[in-house]
Amino acid sequence: MKAEPVANDPVSVSIVVRLLAAQNLMLAALRRGLGPELSLARFDLLAQLARDDGQTLAQLSRRMLVTAGNLTGLVDRAERDAIVERRPDPSDRRLTRVWLTARGQKLSQKAIAKHGELAEQILAPLEPRERDELRRLLGRLREALDKPSARTQSGRRAAVDKELVPR
Repeated sequence: MKAEPVANDPVSVSIVVRLLAAQNLMLAALRRGLGPELSLARFDLLAQLARDDGQTLAQLSRRMLVTAGNLTGLVDRAERDAIVERRPDPSDRRLTRVWLTARGQKLSQKAIAKHGELAEQILAPLEPRERDELRRLLGRLREALDKPSARTQSGRRAAVDKELVPR
């Protein structure tokens, strides 16, 4: 005896589609607002280092949810532009750590402030209580998706919530 196919819940499908559409629109607004000189990937690198400077490439790769190869290219370009510098770890010379330069620190502070302004503009249509409720609900969803059963086969966290500002 065959099992009956499960019908898709149209509300669930609609929510996922709306979340994805909202994400695309928010990313487009952030790209426009940050300008052509600062990609979202570079902004994420700066924000991660502003939160915790001197991370290893492996730490950055995990936190930014990017492959080591993509991160290496991103750091190479940022180093070329004198925004970050690589330094050997003083206690383990096998490790290299990435640090913001003075120029990178200034750029990250400016970019994080701009990101905050853009976030306020993006969420301006919502009342403060609606923002609180949306934050709470998205937090619950993220926690559920971040449980071990929701992880990818490689053990890396699924790209569910890529926070771009320091906590």
